[in-house]
Amino acid sequence: MSRLFAVVAASAVVAVTALAPASAGASSPAAAGPGSLTVELDKTQAAIGLGQTLKFTSTVGNPGADDVTGAIAHLNVLAVDPGVYVDPEDWSGERTQYLDPIGAGESEPLEWEMQAVNSGRFIVYVAITFAQTAGMVVASKSLRLDVAAQDTMNAGGLLPIAAGAPGVIALLMGLVMIRRRRYQPLSSATNSKGEEGNGS
Repeated sequence: MSRLFAVVAASAVVAVTALAPASAGASSPAAAGPGSLTVELDKTQAAIGLGQTLKFTSTVGNPGADDVTGAIAHLNVLAVDPGVYVDPEDWSGERTQYLDPIGAGESEPLEWEMQAVNSGRFIVYVAITFAQTAGMVVASKSLRLDVAAQDTMNAGGLLPIAAGAPGVIALLMGLVMIRRRRYQPLSSATNSKGEEGNGS
């Protein structure tokens, strides 16, 4: 009887030990990775001039059933044509954004701003990753950006012209008035002499 009880007790211990890891794993679900998120841009193409600014929005969505924390978004830009040097740090001073927790079925918009420092054709996209996951990176579809070599006249370029135009006009009018005053006495003197000659 004692031997039977020992066998039953040993079997119970083995069963409990086998079930413990499974229960612990079920109570602590694995953290969500980049594959559980989506990222979309509100633009697919844009055209600006050299030195102008481009603003757009990316939306990071969580279609999964669990909340996602620790997501990091990064802005990237590359040249389409070979031989065109691109330094992303020159294009934007804020290329990395750390996202707040995103609930299941929710999304978070991110605003981006960049200034064109090179002319040519470029690809812009936003990538999502996690600090604790050295695995897959999720990227948005690309935004095609065309930058013209010469910037069109903008408000900043018109301001100096608008401010200087009144001064130039006033200077020209002053020169014209001085010129008229200089020649007017001579004309009057000539007319006076002509009248005296006719009277004699």
